[in-house]
Parts: sequence; C-alpha cells; structure tokens
Amino acid sequence: MAYNNVRFMGYVIDTAPKLNPDGSKTYLGLNNPQQDIEARCDLMLRAMKTARDALPAQSPPPPPGDTLNVFMAPEFFFRGASGAYQMDDVQLAIAALQRIAADDQWLDWVFVFGTILGVSSPTLNTPPYDIDPLANKEVYNFALVQLGGVAVQGDTGARVVMKELMSGVDFIAAAANPGGLLLGDVEHLAPSTTGGRGREQQVVNYDGAGVFELAGITWGLEVCLDHLGTVRRLQRSPQLPGENLVQLQLVPSCGMGVQAPSVITEFGGYVFNCDGSRAARHSTLAQQVPPLVNVALSTSTPVSGDPIALQSTSPVLDVPVNSLYASGPGVVNIYPARAIPARQTVPGSTVRLFWQASADYQFVFLLVYDDNGSYVTMMCEARSRKTNFHGNNYYLPLSLQMQDSLKQAVSIQMRLAVGSSPYAGAVWCKISVPGFIFEGNAFEFSANTSGLPPLTVW
Repeated sequence: MAYNNVRFMGYVIDTAPKLNPDGSKTYLGLNNPQQDIEARCDLMLRAMKTARDALPAQSPPPPPGDTLNVFMAPEFFFRGASGAYQMDDVQLAIAALQRIAADDQWLDWVFVFGTILGVSSPTLNTPPYDIDPLANKEVYNFALVQLGGVAVQGDTGARVVMKELMSGVDFIAAAANPGGLLLGDVEHLAPSTTGGRGREQQVVNYDGAGVFELAGITWGLEVCLDHLGTVRRLQRSPQLPGENLVQLQLVPSCGMGVQAPSVITEFGGYVFNCDGSRAARHSTLAQQVPPLVNVALSTSTPVSGDPIALQSTSPVLDVPVNSLYASGPGVVNIYPARAIPARQTVPGSTVRLFWQASADYQFVFLLVYDDNGSYVTMMCEARSRKTNFHGNNYYLPLSLQMQDSLKQAVSIQMRLAVGSSPYAGAVWCKISVPGFIFEGNAFEFSANTSGLPPLTVW
C-alpha cells in the first residue's frame, strides 16, 4: 500500500525510575510481572484511543490507505518492577501488544511501543552464578514496531530494533528495590565497534537492525544513546547503492533529543523523537529540508489518569497509574499530516555474481561501487538446501565452521587478495562442504566500474 501522507503522534510519559526524597531511585511496577504487563498494555491502549479520538475531523474523510498514523511511546515503557522482564514474560508482552494492534480500527496505523527490556542468564549454571541470581544478567533493550489491522497481525507486520549501547543511567546504580537489577549486575549485548555499508538493513523482521521496510515505506530507528551525535549508529553504516533511502526516522528515548549529525533521512524526510526522561520529556518532529526544520505541534491531549482495572484478577484489581509511572499517565502530542517524500535510492552501483559451486551450495557475491564508480566493499551470501545460513550477507574476511542438517562438517573461508594485472583485487576461498572442495581465487575484479568485468573460475 502506497501512503501519500503521514501523521506522527508521541505518547509523552515519564518512564524513568522513581526519584525518592533521599535521592535514591526505585523501579516502579507490580510485583507480578504478568499483571504488570497487563496493566501497562491497558494504559498503552488507553493512550492509543486518546490519540485516535483527538484526530482532527476531515470532511470528507480521507480514503483508507491515504494517511499513515505513526504512534510512538518512549524508551523503557515496558520494564517492570525489577528493571527488566524474564524472556518468557517478554514474549507475553509482545503477544499482548500484537493482539491490541490487530483490531480493524487500527488499519493505517503503525505503533512503536516504546522499548521492552528483557533479561536472561546465559551462564546461570556456571558457579558462582547459580547461587547469585542477580549476577551476570544479559539485558536486551528493543523497540517493537507493529503495523496495525487484523490482516497484518503478529510477525507479518512486526519489526524489532535492538538498542546497541547501554547508558550509565539505564539502570539504577545502587539501593534498588528488592529484586531490582543494579547497573553493576547487568551486561548489555556487545555493541558493534565498526559500521559498514548495508550492515543496518534488516534481512528478517526480528533481526534487530535499524533500517527496514514496512507499509511501503523505508524506516530508520535508533534507540536513545544509539542516536547520539557522536555515536551515529545508522550514519556509521550507510545504505548500499540501489537500496531505498530512509524516508522516516524514529528515535524512542529516555534522555535524548533529535541529533542533526545522526539524521539519515533523504531530502524531505522526517525524524521523530519521543522522550520519557523525567526532567525533559518531550516529542519533536523535524523535516530534513535541509537543514532540519521543526514541525509545529497541532494538539496535546492528556491521557486519563483513572486507575487501570485488571480484568484477569478476581476481584478486579485497580492499579493506580502512578504505581507504574512516577509522573502519571502523560499526554499524547499530535502533529499535522504531512506528505511522505517520494522514494529515492542510494546512488552508485553493484555487481552481483552467482557461483553455483555444487548442486547443494551457491555463493552470491555483491561488489559495491560508489557513484564515482570506485570499488567500496564486498559481501557474500551463502545458499544451501542442506545448511541454513539464515539469509546472511557476510562481509569479508569470512570464516564459518558449522554443520549441515546431516551433521556433516561445513567449512568456508574467504578473504580479499591482490588481483593479477589488470585486476585490482581477488577473492581467495578455501571451501570444504559436502560434495565440493575448493582452494584458490574464485574470481578477480576491477577497482572501477570502467574496468574489465570480473574474471571468474566458473
């Protein structure tokens, strides 16, 4: 579906831990994580309905498929009384949010449900972690992006983007409430140390990368610190020639504003930030003209502060909103509908080579050249009927040691080498897979698109 316009809505609510009179902090939430998730989902739905009811009336109303409504909540909306949920409860939260979004009334909506924090103990069975349940917790902080409407319920209309960097204020440093995670107790996923062209393009909808396609639009998303002007997560990994440039960029955060050096949208694109920090919670919409130009807010509507009635309990449990969020239920900020910029592609070119090494194994090489025709980088995708490579495009050098579906050894090594004149480079391979063995240069290639076409061994 090709949308003509987009309307952004930010659910601005304080998602930081509660600041106590003595200066300590406390994670807010219900001790029962399932009930906590239910209460937060109910409040999220309340905010969604507040946004829906506050939309400006249009006469005649726009036809279905004309305007996409983008509703976003801040980072840390789902974390619970311990600072993060166990992974089984994370799945419960995802399923509950997808059920909410699957109603037909949410056709032509996209939801960014803030972020969800999960925690696991990958070394729980290794002493001393089995006697210290708070030690060595690996934390996952991710944004769930969900297309609304019954036709795209569940994974079909879902995208997940992981936060790479952990801030020192993401977790309470000391004196947490009983059972709460302390900053020193958790280990964040190891961030990528270097970027690379195309590394942020999602291959599958739950792979965590920050650039993805949804509703016929190209999106970019960075969570809070990943968007910092000196970090520039998406800027570090520019898109490949021929790929669609980002039209809409999203930044759910708790302590971050729009950072001009980190904006990667095409000309005329939009960047939208919704922040949940206690002191400066806000939402901001800006258009890349360039420079960035802020778009004025249309309306700001408070979300009802009535207690949340949990229908899963008997009798019904009324949950005060300020037992979940320190500053209450927050407000929904609505911006005017704006035209979506026409899709543009990254300049430059690529050369794709298909090596059918055997009946069961194929290697697809992608040579990338910039808009001046100069070689930039190379990737390789391995395909097999017997080994699952998960659709990955690997950057060279590449070294894989694995087993196929029959438990047979699979060994693949590749690296760049110097080519023989007049070729500038070559790809050296050492491959040992069932039914195929090879060692040597698979092909040679030119440093510029004006040079000779690649010389292959196949």
